[in-house]
Amino acid sequence: MRLVKKITALIFLLTLGYQSLQAQALIALVFGKKITTTRLHVGIMVGLAGSYLEDATGQQPRYGLAIGAYTTYDLKKNWQLAMDIIMRSPKGARQLRYENAFQPPDDDQLVGQDFNRLITYMSFSPMIRYQFTPSFGLAVGPYGAIRTKAKDEFQKGTENGELTYTHNTKDNIHRIDGGATFDLQYVLMKGKGLRFNVQYNLGLGNIYKDDLQGKNRQFLVAVGIPIGAR
Repeated sequence: MRLVKKITALIFLLTLGYQSLQAQALIALVFGKKITTTRLHVGIMVGLAGSYLEDATGQQPRYGLAIGAYTTYDLKKNWQLAMDIIMRSPKGARQLRYENAFQPPDDDQLVGQDFNRLITYMSFSPMIRYQFTPSFGLAVGPYGAIRTKAKDEFQKGTENGELTYTHNTKDNIHRIDGGATFDLQYVLMKGKGLRFNVQYNLGLGNIYKDDLQGKNRQFLVAVGIPIGAR
């Protein structure tokens, strides 16, 4: 019961928005060596995410830093339960064609220009993982995401400098998103060291509130830093 309370407190602290080093120091201070048992493993995740929007025209991937935490619990034999919480999950796309815009920019010189659609979520991915070896495993599960930021950025270079326009798109994009997560993991030191994960997050719902169509697609390459590992 005490362990459950500690894990609940851990998730609460992380969701307050601490950056990875701050969170790591705070968690280590609060929980110390007791945070990890022989079956339960907790750590910080830092990675590079690349995303795009299905059904959007003329786009380039958006790349950004993803920060979060993981919790895993070893079941019998080769199975493992896992929960990834990505507090900062960048999604969206760059250089979308103007036809994807929600409204025209204030400056007429930016009308017709390609733009960047930048969306940030907090995501939760409960998964079931099969461990082929103590180091190598595959996992799958659903994900849920809460939108925290959303904006469109227009830019154009002129003789007098760069024109910019930013449109807050929170009213145009659903706050909740969901889909499926597929995860490939390799852990050093026979399952006890640093974790290297490659994930693909497949959004299943339209993220827009209006007539536009778009679904989130994201690749994530991350390193997991265990806390309290023995």
